[in-house]
Amino acid sequence: MTSLHRLFVLTLLVAVATVGLAGPALAHGRGSDASNFLSLITDVPSVDGLSWAVINSDEYLELTNTSDDEVTIPGYSQEPYLRIGPDGVFRNRNSHATYLNEDRFGDVRIPPEVDVNGDPEWEQVSDGNSYAWHDHRIHWMASAEPPGVQTDPDSEQVVNPGWEVPFVVGETEYAVVGDLIWVPGGSPWIWLVPALLVLMIPLAIGLRTKPDLEKVEWRGLSTPMGITLMILALANVIHLVDDLFATPIPLSQSSVSAVQTAFFIAIAAFGAWRAIQGEEGAFTALGVGAGAVFIGQGLLYFSVLGASQTASLFPGWLTRVVVALSVAQLIPMAIATVMGTRALLPEFDEDDLAAETAI
Repeated sequence: MTSLHRLFVLTLLVAVATVGLAGPALAHGRGSDASNFLSLITDVPSVDGLSWAVINSDEYLELTNTSDDEVTIPGYSQEPYLRIGPDGVFRNRNSHATYLNEDRFGDVRIPPEVDVNGDPEWEQVSDGNSYAWHDHRIHWMASAEPPGVQTDPDSEQVVNPGWEVPFVVGETEYAVVGDLIWVPGGSPWIWLVPALLVLMIPLAIGLRTKPDLEKVEWRGLSTPMGITLMILALANVIHLVDDLFATPIPLSQSSVSAVQTAFFIAIAAFGAWRAIQGEEGAFTALGVGAGAVFIGQGLLYFSVLGASQTASLFPGWLTRVVVALSVAQLIPMAIATVMGTRALLPEFDEDDLAAETAI
């Protein structure tokens, strides 16, 4: 293995380690946003200038206020939590919701100095008139599935009918109302099996060719597999877009996932390019590139294949197809890597080898 190949493998290992270290700190992104829960707004009071939306199935509640009036959102103890109006968006540091909403299950430590009965301490979090926040009133809080789902997980059912999120305009109290629905997902095999069958085609084409032992290359195999890997690497740019824009979190958080995604895509693209060229180390590069796609774009998004809801700007079927291809490609790429490497290994004459051993 040349120095370039060692560096290539080391780069992949560093990428994997980076994901492992940063993963626990990331509350959102990748397959963690896949879900079988769907929160739907069913009733909105008629207030001019206000529009409500649920983002990412059940993850965020968004209010856009184009009126001249300020809207106040109470927290879980009815303390002031948010103010959304013409002057921007303000959040109360003395609201438990400010801290509880940082985690899906509210598993956070609230600073001891926070006093929900004290005067609000407002901090401006946006100068716009629209804001999305993680509200525990619109999603399922327990780690265990709802009782009805445990009994009949394959049936669509309303698990929390009529959830309410109150808001105040002037002196008048209102509430936006909705239902939390369980929408069962499908089997990952529905996506994986067709993906594998498609990816076996370039492998079959490549294996019909013969290696050039004089030049120590097998372009008939490495080139079609490299082109396939390059297409997959470029297709995974949709994950890069989703990392940055699908979830309404600060760029400082989403950029971590985006950088990791770009890192894996770059490794895969470089490995694919080396395989397409078909020169020395083509199959090593192909294997490392395939590993980058499998880990960075397959395993980390695997839960998307079995979930009914995905956090993506793209159609759900497209996201699942890309994930399934990223997982399934490991098998034909591994076969090509092993067979290509073995076919190009130097052959030793047994008599010469015995003579060298005797010396």
